[in-house]
Amino acid sequence: MLSNIIMYNNDLFSNCRVKKKTKKSKQIIMENILKEYQLKRNNFNPTIKSPNHFALRLKYRMRTYYNSLLNC
Repeated sequence: MLSNIIMYNNDLFSNCRVKKKTKKSKQIIMENILKEYQLKRNNFNPTIKSPNHFALRLKYRMRTYYNSLLNC
């Protein structure tokens, strides 16, 4: 049984060939990389500032703290 599995696996991998990197295959790889880059490039815009959540939350906590001190 085990020998049958091993032979089956060898048969599967014997059909696989290592592809040589030709100019066409390199060009296809570069095109795929550029397509992926173009998709991700639009997600980031450095001109728009992101909100500073830490500072906003700290400001809110300080305001509630000082308001609670004034109300005592």
